[in-house]
Amino acid sequence: MSLHVLVVDDNEVNLMLVAKILQMEGFRTSAARCGREAIQQVIQEPPDLVILDINMPDLDGYSVCRRLREPPISATMPIVMLSATVEESDRQAALQAGANDIISKPFDMEDFRQRVRMLVS
Repeated sequence: MSLHVLVVDDNEVNLMLVAKILQMEGFRTSAARCGREAIQQVIQEPPDLVILDINMPDLDGYSVCRRLREPPISATMPIVMLSATVEESDRQAALQAGANDIISKPFDMEDFRQRVRMLVS
C-alpha cells in the first residue's frame, strides 16, 4: 500500500501540481482547499504526511499546523509548509507552529522529492 499525502492549498493549480509530483513518486494523494477541510480530513483519515500552504483565506497554514499538532490529532505526522516567500521569520514561525520543514514556491522538484522522501522514510 502506498503512503498517503494530504495536499492543502487554496490555489487549484498549485494543488494539482504538487499532487501530480507526489503521484509520480508513487504516493496516494488527497486534497483540501482550505484549512478547515484539511483538519477534517486529517481527523477522518490521518495521512502519512501533510503538505500545507501557509497563505489560505480561512485559516492560515500556521494555525492549521498548530491544530494538527494538538491531541488527539497527531503530534508525530510530518508536516511540510509551502510559502511563496521564505524569510527567516517565516521559517521560524513554521517551526514554532510544529512544521518539520518549509519549502519556498516555486520549488526545485528534485529537492522537493528528496525532502518529502526523507520525512516519510
